[in-house]
Amino acid sequence: MMNYPMTLAAALLVLSGASAHAQLGGSGSSPVFVESDRLDGFQADGRAVYTGNVRATQGESQLTTDKLTAVCSRVAPAADQAADAASCEEIRSLIAENNVLFTAPRLQIKGDRAEYDYASDTITITGDVIMRRESEAVIRGKKVVYQVSAGLASISSSGDRVQAILQPQSRSNAPQPAPAQPPARPN
Repeated sequence: MMNYPMTLAAALLVLSGASAHAQLGGSGSSPVFVESDRLDGFQADGRAVYTGNVRATQGESQLTTDKLTAVCSRVAPAADQAADAASCEEIRSLIAENNVLFTAPRLQIKGDRAEYDYASDTITITGDVIMRRESEAVIRGKKVVYQVSAGLASISSSGDRVQAILQPQSRSNAPQPAPAQPPARPN
């Protein structure tokens, strides 16, 4: 295990911005900014592990957790380089463990573990999952698969039932008919 300075690991994540895929918030090529208490780099494995008060932000989306592992695809080293000199080409996935909270505009998903797959632009959150859509709905289950760019979610509960609380539109916000005018009185 090697401890890399924050700048090297941050560079690993910024490389993901060069990818053609949508990312953490579907915000295209904007970089992912990661903050944590500690960073351990495993160059031979193509992983960077952030621990302690981790926050990954991209555009308007944010992922907070106790532990975040960034896994990159590897580029083979040149023939004259050592095997462990392989470099990180782009980020393949982000894996969050413990106290996971994914937030995007109008959406929050809380769970125990999350995996963001860059190729499919999908985040899968498992455990005791709570998904909140502003004040419109709260849904509980065991697994949420959220397609970030499309804004589509699939919620399951592996043997249990999915639970939802839906908030209907307030009638006070609905358009009200104009009050009836009293009939004209004869003079």
